[in-house]
Amino acid sequence: MNRSDYRLVLGSRSPRRLELLRQVHPADLIEVVPPTSTAEAGFAGLHDWPSIEARLLEIAATKCDDVAAQVRGAPSPLSPRGRGAGGEGADGEATAPIVIAADTVVIVERDRDLHVLGQPPADDSWQDTVRRWFREDFAGKTHLVATALILEHVASGKRASRVVTSRVTFVADVDRWLDWYLATGEPCGKAGGYALQGAGSVFISKVEGSHSNVVGLPLAELLELLAAWS
Repeated sequence: MNRSDYRLVLGSRSPRRLELLRQVHPADLIEVVPPTSTAEAGFAGLHDWPSIEARLLEIAATKCDDVAAQVRGAPSPLSPRGRGAGGEGADGEATAPIVIAADTVVIVERDRDLHVLGQPPADDSWQDTVRRWFREDFAGKTHLVATALILEHVASGKRASRVVTSRVTFVADVDRWLDWYLATGEPCGKAGGYALQGAGSVFISKVEGSHSNVVGLPLAELLELLAAWS
């Protein structure tokens, strides 16, 4: 089967990941099935790369488990004539969908320890939190963006995984645009409180590595994993 024939199930609520996936795969062969739960393990107490990487993979694997179970338990709109992944008329291994799950975090260094920045608080304190991150962790510094990517072939249960990292450097004078940026509301719901593909780009002086990884889905690495199953 050619890579372009794959039926993909994106296990994410992120519209940015869907936009990226549509850049490299036919939209009519993509289905979105978010995880049933938004709860996930955190990074409290984890301050070294091996521990953070392992937790990141754990989170992505949990999402993949959830979504793959949903796909197996219900007919998919992508299945021929609505056939599901199990039972009479089930998809064969060649046509069964592939689940894609990912989790992206921003990692900064403080006093030689690594710290994972999640999304800003959902309450009124979010602006103070983002302001502090920009001034203390980002301004004139380079931080890491890491994405754990896990794929599962639903019929066989075969999995592939990879952790992709990119280095992002901010300009030193973040205060020049910070009040304006906070007023846009863009930081809400974004890991680290900024969006490379949006207005947050005005703060970024350099990206080393995958740009799509910083947005949330490393496309080159995704295509490599898919190509290994072609």
